[in-house]
Amino acid sequence: MSSRPLHRTVVVTDPIGIHTRVAVAVAEIVHRSRSRVKLWVDPAYRAEGTEVIQILGLAAPSGSQVHLEAVGPDAEAVLDALEPVFADFEKQVPCKNSKG
Repeated sequence: MSSRPLHRTVVVTDPIGIHTRVAVAVAEIVHRSRSRVKLWVDPAYRAEGTEVIQILGLAAPSGSQVHLEAVGPDAEAVLDALEPVFADFEKQVPCKNSKG
């Protein structure tokens, strides 16, 4: 296992920014990984990737850059899995209850 952190910057393109469904999806992906993930918009506040409330606390509107840092044996894979979550969430992960 490498202890060197991997970094990635993603842009929130979901029209409503980071909302509850996005935060839950992020937390679920990180929970399934074996890596530790931190997220931040402003370096003064870093959210733990498994904590939905902390992720919501980023208050990142559409167009925001979110910085991701992962450390662990599957760090690159978890960053790859997280990247599309910050796009238009409804197009990436359709709601199970949606009609149509």
